[in-house]
Amino acid sequence: MRTKRSLLGLCAALTMVPALLATQTAQAASASHGTSDGHVMTMPAAPQTAARPATLLAVAPSTSPAVRTAYAGAGGGVYCQSGYFCASVWDPTAGKFKIFFFYSCNRYTLSNWNDWAEAQNSQTGGAVASLYGSGGGLLQTVPADNAVYAVNWSPVYSIRNC
Repeated sequence: MRTKRSLLGLCAALTMVPALLATQTAQAASASHGTSDGHVMTMPAAPQTAARPATLLAVAPSTSPAVRTAYAGAGGGVYCQSGYFCASVWDPTAGKFKIFFFYSCNRYTLSNWNDWAEAQNSQTGGAVASLYGSGGGLLQTVPADNAVYAVNWSPVYSIRNC
């Protein structure tokens, strides 16, 4: 009986996930457009791994310390506001791109960032964002030129946005 109740609870919780994601996506969409300087970052096609169904072991990408995030589907646009370094990565738990908005100057540790996606540096004052590998070595820099850069996130372990 206890197993049956646990399974029913799990099924009920899983049916709530799409509604929660839709609410978060709607909130992010309304907050992502503004009148300040910045540029729209258009998401690429979904990675080939997205064609496979997400397993229960899939984990959402994250950063430490945490930053503001939003979601966008393949081909969707996200506004990267002036002063921010924006980075997108595929989130297998949501089936969408998760966009991270880095503002405060810091070194951020990345968890579960895989595949190719994009980065855009809309920071001011020429702040260059640096991407580092597992041993701490510099892999790539992203200048503050508002251009959108393709990035393979798999070897990237941390970001310094300034």
